[in-house]
Amino acid sequence: MRLPRLIFLLFNADRSVRRWIDARSSDTGIGASGAGVLFYLAGHENALIGDVTAALGASPSGMSGLVARLERSGCVSRSPDPGDARAVRLALTPHGQRAVGRARELVDDLNVQLTAGFDEAEVAVVQRWLEHVTRVSVQRG
Repeated sequence: MRLPRLIFLLFNADRSVRRWIDARSSDTGIGASGAGVLFYLAGHENALIGDVTAALGASPSGMSGLVARLERSGCVSRSPDPGDARAVRLALTPHGQRAVGRARELVDDLNVQLTAGFDEAEVAVVQRWLEHVTRVSVQRG
């Protein structure tokens, strides 16, 4: 039996989701990756940039550029960590907090579209599988 092309489908789905979010958030300039940072900061105010990077599975160089763009757009502010001058903390600005609300609306809308036609049990299996993919990839990465 030939296995389904899950990796190909997963990569295509990821690109499609990012494009969908990017197209609908072009007025904010935040995009899918920026929304991930904002969502993280909404739940972890004044987070260390290293913690945000790890939570999102990003590279330090990629995160540096993304944070610079979010800072220029007025969504986040940086400050030195009081306990470690080498460490940087990130916080949402009022503009960033409003952007989180807009990003949530977009993601909620997309979730409704993505789950249309699937019952709760089917969605639960997809969720469990995606969480499994993440765990397996992190363990072996």
